[in-house]
Amino acid sequence: MNNSRYLRELDFARADFYERTSLYREICSQGKGVVQGAATIRYRRFLKPLSLFKIKSKIIYWDDKSIFMEHKFITPHDDFVRAIAVCRQRLLDCSAEAVMSTLLDRGVKQNGSVEGGVPQTHVRPEMPLEVAKWLESNDISSAILRGTETSSVVTAT
Repeated sequence: MNNSRYLRELDFARADFYERTSLYREICSQGKGVVQGAATIRYRRFLKPLSLFKIKSKIIYWDDKSIFMEHKFITPHDDFVRAIAVCRQRLLDCSAEAVMSTLLDRGVKQNGSVEGGVPQTHVRPEMPLEVAKWLESNDISSAILRGTETSSVVTAT
């Protein structure tokens, strides 16, 4: 599987997640919709063509404007995480905090547990370190592109 196919499969996984959890319906009821704001992916081990894999998706964090999702590509025969992606879903004209609060209050449940990776707590989870560093990297890149970067660029030795 090539790199562009991973991202294509993530689009399908997100659509499935949105449907199973009613997340998309809730976003649209409170605003105009959602767009992919950013994504990062780490490839750990090659997925051979035509091999079976599953994608496990979950919400790992949200702020006022965005919902952050983690997606893992896993091969069922060895339960190995072949690739892991973090995606920022930018909400249009609504608050992610309000959407998540409404969704969690509604209790999207299946078989007595929270379905599909929607957090069980009404408290916003702490931002994972890798998300904080990724956002910091995006901010640095944006500042450089705008020409507003004032600090020296750190180079690896």
